[in-house]
Amino acid sequence: MLVGDLAIALNLLSIAVLAFAISVVLLCISFRAILNRLAHFTFGLRKAILWAWVSAPWWIAAGCVGVLWPSLSDIFAATWLSGLAHWHHVDLFSFTSWHAITLFSAAAYATWSIARNVFYRRKQASAMTALLSLSDIKPETTTEQSRYYSLALSIPTAFTAGLIRPRIYVTTALQQQVNPQQLDIIVRHEMAHVAARDPLFKTVFAALACFYPAGIARSLITQFTLLTEQIADCAATDAYDNLDVAQTLIDVARLQRNLNFGNKSPCCDGVASYFGNDQTSVRVQCLINPALSTSRSAIVLALLLFSCSPLLVASTVDSLHHFIETFITH
Repeated sequence: MLVGDLAIALNLLSIAVLAFAISVVLLCISFRAILNRLAHFTFGLRKAILWAWVSAPWWIAAGCVGVLWPSLSDIFAATWLSGLAHWHHVDLFSFTSWHAITLFSAAAYATWSIARNVFYRRKQASAMTALLSLSDIKPETTTEQSRYYSLALSIPTAFTAGLIRPRIYVTTALQQQVNPQQLDIIVRHEMAHVAARDPLFKTVFAALACFYPAGIARSLITQFTLLTEQIADCAATDAYDNLDVAQTLIDVARLQRNLNFGNKSPCCDGVASYFGNDQTSVRVQCLINPALSTSRSAIVLALLLFSCSPLLVASTVDSLHHFIETFITH
């Protein structure tokens, strides 16, 4: 048994684990309702919501620790916050208590999840490195002086790869099938990925999403990938008409579908952003009918929801904590 500051820290960590789990459950329950409305928001708000959503269990858990910190009872002695947490022997930590079991189980699960994610990303990076090392790569420019690297492959695709120093690659098979204007649209699209460092942020986003159930994690990653592609499509419209960009998307998607591209493409989704390979119909629809600006009421509602979530989860955690202690003595 531990006594003192270390015991307090471990007890708070166990509460953080409980808050993390509760927030994941609550977010999963409300996920579909938010997902159905996501397409109606602007790109900036969608990105903010997705990042807030995927990282929510972490900052909610941290917020709960702050709210339930024992010393707050002295600071907020005259407020409702003093009655939120009902601590019993917070300065005692037993290795046979449910606090310890919760904490050690969470540590084991986190270690396993991180190791699995690192292994998967390293496997993807190795596959991409092998692909690039075995191919003939030449620097090229489009007719509008947009720079990219030509990749001697029979697969018609273009992508941005590299976490720290992203580069644009266009295969020779794709170059031979598109006209100069379409090639420049493709490269400008990929340049937007480079400017936004999308391969890096997609990897970080996927790492945060891996703590959700597999189905929810896939949906989050799919939505984030779609958003990055739509933002890159929009960037290409700075130089070309929306219909020209949409037609290029359709032509490349048709070419890839006719050549059964899905079965030939390298499995490097986490470390690369591909052109014309992610929900083409939705992206074309977005180009033809751009989203209107999001209402202020929706923004205010989203801010209130996320700002209140740590207090709501903290209240739930405290209730669950004492419910468990009703049956388990530690």
